[in-house]
Amino acid sequence: CLYGTVAKEVVGGWSQEIWSLDITKKKAVSVKVTHATQWQVKMGRQGDFLAINKRAAAIHKRLGASEIKLLAALAGAPQTQWTYVMIFPDEMTFGSAMSAMDTDEEWLALGAEFSVDPPAEATNSMLARDLLS
Repeated sequence: CLYGTVAKEVVGGWSQEIWSLDITKKKAVSVKVTHATQWQVKMGRQGDFLAINKRAAAIHKRLGASEIKLLAALAGAPQTQWTYVMIFPDEMTFGSAMSAMDTDEEWLALGAEFSVDPPAEATNSMLARDLLS
């Protein structure tokens, strides 16, 4: 296995950073973390879902995501299947963002608005390390 995980304590703020250990280069490097959620968008509600995702993307970027993608299936899946992707520079930033969302007023308001009449239903999600980053 070329990659292992090493936890490094950061003195001062008592937190941990997760690093990937690339044995071939004999050094520890931080790896990107990706969170993806697949959605089944209701027919005729694509515009509503796009608007919600634009607002969510702004919040997630403010909380530390380095990149956001909204992927609409083109082939191999129904065209109503969309995937919202958040990319974070490392696991520490991802964890901080997830914790912050619990109390972020803008995020909580968006969630409350979404739940009244959801334009899509989440069908799957995944958290992954980018081993090529």
